[in-house]
Amino acid sequence: MKVKLTILIFLIGSVTSICGQTVSKNELREILQETLTKSREFVPNATNSWFYDNSENDYGTRDTLILNTARSYKRDYCQTIDWTFYEWNKFRLEVADYCNEPPTKLASKDEDYFQLLIKEIDGEINLLVQNQNGIQDKFEIIEFKENLAAESGSSQFDYTLKLKRIK
Repeated sequence: MKVKLTILIFLIGSVTSICGQTVSKNELREILQETLTKSREFVPNATNSWFYDNSENDYGTRDTLILNTARSYKRDYCQTIDWTFYEWNKFRLEVADYCNEPPTKLASKDEDYFQLLIKEIDGEINLLVQNQNGIQDKFEIIEFKENLAAESGSSQFDYTLKLKRIK
């Protein structure tokens, strides 16, 4: 009986680690703060952006968004939407095209500056994205995971955040 219980606990733990993990409000805040710290210190390929593959031009309509902060993540697509943080909870939305020469990034307008509000509702972490015109988007965090470093011993900061749009 104890062996079966041990196996069951192991399997549940394995499935949880494979599917990603939940993140608390404080852990998310710390990771967003670390986004800025890593970009300001000397960390190879450090950036303060989280990006979305917008190859299908579906950022505004897709129900599920996957954002990556890449240190070792391979970008093999042309169009991105970047959340570029300038404070731990404030970012500028940037639209970039890397496949045409020269690579381009649209100039940001006032409405492209957002504040990220983190709310815990019924045990779920929700993100409210607000600009000067008020709340623009609401998301539920459905998966959060730290990706393995490409090289052992390197100072990687590589996360994937999967969001579900709340309508």
